[in-house]
Amino acid sequence: MIEKKSANQTVVIIPARYGSKRFPGKPLIKLAGQPLIVHVWQRAREIPGIDRVIVATDDDRIFKVVGQTGGEAVMTPVDLPSGSDRVGWVASSLDCEIIVNLQGDEPLIDTRAVAQAVKALQLNPHLNVATLGFPLEKEKVWKDPNVVKVLTDENNDALYFSRLPIPFFRDLDFSPTPGLFQHLGVYIYRKKFLMEFLNWSPSPLEKAEKLEQLRILSKGFKIKIIPTSSPSFGVDTPDDVSRVEEMLKKRNEN
Repeated sequence: MIEKKSANQTVVIIPARYGSKRFPGKPLIKLAGQPLIVHVWQRAREIPGIDRVIVATDDDRIFKVVGQTGGEAVMTPVDLPSGSDRVGWVASSLDCEIIVNLQGDEPLIDTRAVAQAVKALQLNPHLNVATLGFPLEKEKVWKDPNVVKVLTDENNDALYFSRLPIPFFRDLDFSPTPGLFQHLGVYIYRKKFLMEFLNWSPSPLEKAEKLEQLRILSKGFKIKIIPTSSPSFGVDTPDDVSRVEEMLKKRNEN
């Protein structure tokens, strides 16, 4: 049973699935002496203004590790189709205002930028979603289909997300461009909006790009992009482990 607590709380929910096709058991791999999911949980607790951190998992081993660390974990159904659905399943039982969906493989996320995104929702009652963007300045990254690009308007509202290299430079070689960001996969939702979003059918653009945030833009809602100067290096594949582990060690030394 999930304790509800105060209605105006901001809650971080970390989806952590054991059976990843690309990297089975990823949440439990050791980095700098601790399981990845523990690093992410600890990082979430460092976000200013956060009231509660919950790990949403489908696996007893992850549930046990989080509990042994002193964290809060909730068991969810195994067959949920996405991380957002796992977050929504837990959020549906919470009496809170704002939900932060923090990926379970992001131990280096910029905590201050996440806090700024939360504040953006708190200050603007018409804003339902915010996320983070890192200025995209390298052509190799721009061309990488595994990197999601986002273009923004002058108000830092998202115009479009794509795996393609956008914008297309018709008469010029690639160059860093105002409003061009690498999208970092953390979402800050108003809880009521998150529950509505999960009931919408996937949009044609979402199906084409395999990017669920396009469902929100297709419905005409804004997504605020909070710029960050700190790129977040996630653990997507086994090849990322040594790099992220080294970065964690350096951070802990400072």
